[in-house]
Amino acid sequence: MLPWKSLSFRLALTYAGLFCVSAALLFGGYYGLSVRLPKAEVRRDVERDAARLAHLYIVDGPTALEAALRRRAATPGGRKPFHAFLDPDGRIVTANLPSWPKATTGWTMIEADLYREGDESDHKAIVHDRLFHDGARLLVGLDAEDVYERQEALATAAAWMIGGTLLLSLIGGLLMSRAIRRRLDLVDLAARRVMQGDLSGRVPLNGSGDDFDRLGQSLNHMLAGVEGSFEAVRRASDSVAHELRTPLSRLLAYLDQLEEAETETEPERRAVIRAAAVGEVQRLHRIIDAVLRVGRLQNGRHAVGGHPVDVSNLCAAVAEFYGPEAERRRIDLSGRIEPGLQVPGDADLLFQALANLLDNALKFTPEGGRVELEARAADGGVFLSVTDDGPGLAPGEERRITERFYRGAASAGTDGEGLGLSLVAAIAERHQADLDFVRENPGLRVRLTFPGPAAAP
Repeated sequence: MLPWKSLSFRLALTYAGLFCVSAALLFGGYYGLSVRLPKAEVRRDVERDAARLAHLYIVDGPTALEAALRRRAATPGGRKPFHAFLDPDGRIVTANLPSWPKATTGWTMIEADLYREGDESDHKAIVHDRLFHDGARLLVGLDAEDVYERQEALATAAAWMIGGTLLLSLIGGLLMSRAIRRRLDLVDLAARRVMQGDLSGRVPLNGSGDDFDRLGQSLNHMLAGVEGSFEAVRRASDSVAHELRTPLSRLLAYLDQLEEAETETEPERRAVIRAAAVGEVQRLHRIIDAVLRVGRLQNGRHAVGGHPVDVSNLCAAVAEFYGPEAERRRIDLSGRIEPGLQVPGDADLLFQALANLLDNALKFTPEGGRVELEARAADGGVFLSVTDDGPGLAPGEERRITERFYRGAASAGTDGEGLGLSLVAAIAERHQADLDFVRENPGLRVRLTFPGPAAAP
């Protein structure tokens, strides 16, 4: 991959650019405060002195100007004053500048080095140069050696700073790029492992809790969900194949028997074989229909209405529907149902969920046992439960009991395809309800907890 197409490379360049711009802004601010502002202040002072002295020359003449210049040069403290006054013929009247330009220049900087007793004193003066109408010339300035020394020092430092800033910013950018690239490579490696079929691939975390760690945690949770879903699909596929193989094999055998019976004069035997074949076809239809319904619910393709459903009446209707079956099995079916309970959802789906729970409870409860249906308000929502005193669940079965075609240890010898609780779980999920399985002693309690209004207004 080309370097400039790499995110980490572009980030490194961006970091280097921002670092250089920040350093330049800081340097520019310091230069302005330590050089430009002091220079401007010196120019204002020189301009003020030059205007005052020029006015003195115009009003009081050259003698007054000469005296004022000598007094100004002898004033102690502050910046050293410099001047040069030339008469209209170009002769020097008074001056303490060692040299000056031959022609009038306005504002200028003059090297005003002084020599005393063999020692040289360096000065740089900011000078205002003025030519009067009569030909006289006046140069007025102030020493700014400290400002120019600072300017030269900053110019030298700037050269070093530019090189050092570029070097440090590039090193910092490359280090940052390397760290980002290393973390991205770990994500890429985990993704490639998953793409190659290893669903156990995960993004390594360093425990820092930074953005990459949080991203890695989210990806790992997603991969764990994908792995679990894939495993569930694999088990469901195996179960579908197993569940369909048995009725198909029986159906094929019945068809063979029916073909043999066609040559015989036994209409009763043919009728029995035909009824058995029809029963196997109906079982296949039930399995396929249940699988499709669970799939539609889990994939969100089955619309769930948001209209209020009176679950109190719904529970009463389900209990009434299964009352004769409970009497036939000599099971005590009772209900504790608070009136006026409502949840938003689909009445037909909720009826199906409660019916499946009651059907399972009656199926696994021994003769003379007891099944209880409860509906009550709880914590601002609605709590439904079906409790039986059957064999319950074996340890660890709670995690798999809602898988398609899964049949627990207690289901041996009982009718069913292992899809009832899968459908209940899908209906609960579509209604944002919590589905829990609690082992009783003896028996099992299945709880559905719905959020939302608990009672009709």
